Amino acid sequence: MLKRAEWIVAILLTGMSIVLLVLRVAHAGGLWRDECAVVQLAEMSPFTDIFRNFQHEAFPPLFPLLVRAYMFLFGSSDVALRVFGFVVGCSVITAFWINARSLRSDVPLIALTLTALNTTFFVWGTTIRGYGVGSALVTLTFGYIGALLLNKDRHRAIAAVLVALFAAQVLLYNSILLLAIGGAAVAILLFQQELKRALVISGVCVVALIFLLPYLPSYLRAREWNILVRGWPTSYSLWKHFEVALGNPGYSVPALWYCIAIGSLGLFGFHLYRNHKARPNEHTRLIWFSILAGVFALIGCYAFLRILSYTTSNWYYLAFTCVCAAALDLTASIVCTHDWSRLVRLGIAGFALMAAPFADWTAVFERQTNVDLAAQAVSERVGTNDLILVAPWPFGIPFNRYYHGSARWMTIPNIGDHRVHRYDLIKAKMVSQQPIDDLRDAIRATLSSGNRVWFVGGLNLPRPEEGPMQLLPAPASRFKWDNRAYTAAWWQQLSVLIAVHADKVESVPLAQPKSVRVNELEQTSLAVAEGWH
Repeated sequence: MLKRAEWIVAILLTGMSIVLLVLRVAHAGGLWRDECAVVQLAEMSPFTDIFRNFQHEAFPPLFPLLVRAYMFLFGSSDVALRVFGFVVGCSVITAFWINARSLRSDVPLIALTLTALNTTFFVWGTTIRGYGVGSALVTLTFGYIGALLLNKDRHRAIAAVLVALFAAQVLLYNSILLLAIGGAAVAILLFQQELKRALVISGVCVVALIFLLPYLPSYLRAREWNILVRGWPTSYSLWKHFEVALGNPGYSVPALWYCIAIGSLGLFGFHLYRNHKARPNEHTRLIWFSILAGVFALIGCYAFLRILSYTTSNWYYLAFTCVCAAALDLTASIVCTHDWSRLVRLGIAGFALMAAPFADWTAVFERQTNVDLAAQAVSERVGTNDLILVAPWPFGIPFNRYYHGSARWMTIPNIGDHRVHRYDLIKAKMVSQQPIDDLRDAIRATLSSGNRVWFVGGLNLPRPEEGPMQLLPAPASRFKWDNRAYTAAWWQQLSVLIAVHADKVESVPLAQPKSVRVNELEQTSLAVAEGWH
């Protein structure tokens, strides 16, 4: 009866997750800037341009090539690409099932529980980025390398090499997780003096990492400009971002993760105490593998993020949390052997099944952007000789995809490529003595000739007593290389120019229901100015 109940709850949790994935895909709306950058990178012609520009995004070339192949087969519409995200979300759930069946002949109750309550998975795992695909592949890598601990099957070794290879090629961050997973397995095998099997697993990791070496020169060149996106993350900020990435609402889901981890480790410790004279078996080996993989992954990811020095976001932790969920699921399924412990595991999964529909899923129903709506509104109203300004400049990436009007448009500041994140071009503007003179001249010429200037992003007016920020060329100002501060300063200066000299400025409503929330990372407005005095 317990086995049947576990299967029923696991199937219901899977169904609940799929329903939430459908709801997310149905409400996500247009692609936001990071997604548009990947799509526009994948669309570059000739396709060799992908290899010349991939360093401007977060993924090696395989992922944009995968997106390119998908668009060739199914089209590049928003609907088609959202279906791609749905399939990716389902692949993560499938990876949990494959691991559970291959390692333990069990159902992934704990992994599904943690996934069904994780908004990071539903929102960011389904975007047209490499995080979802990378999470699915690195989760499978965990399972295949774990399986190599149990036997020397040649077919499993080949499958492990292929999965690990693709995992690292889709998401660079997975190379750290691969080292953690492989290092955990090798440590256990060396401790048990199984050198040949340790060499096999080491070979799996080495092959996957060797194929990343051709990308090293491109990533090293990116160090010339990625100072613009570096921050100074502290251990505390990284941990807090990680807790947010574990799921919402509030701290309840992170607390559930901690309880499952502490409970599983406690049962394992009790098992070791009761059977300290017995020889380690395959189940004990798998538990140590899960523990070491989790610890090594935590250390490796922390070191990687500190060295990278980027300001982290929820999606940075998705692959790591999936590996942790797989490790906790494997550990819990092994230590919960008695009826009472199986009932506790089943109760946790049942709680998640009942709680998931009533959780705070506002993020699942959020629109990913409204820049597409602004581009549509401008396209319908703009005149041929009007001027469109888009601020901040990263919003020019989705605007480049969705704008179909005849009038010229520029970002603040004006750069020559809006297909991907060109921080190298922004750095050139930041060190310039006249970074926005071309925009001032364009605004003056457009308004004085009787045409209009459209602001996608609206006006960014400072307080009257302060005036617009005036910054010295970087890094001489107090903001050093903060591109957001420079963008805000330029935006303020042009907004004041409009406010002082335009005869009329008015906001333009977007075709967006008031009840629909938009992700705060890419929420814009629209204003239009005309006349000159």
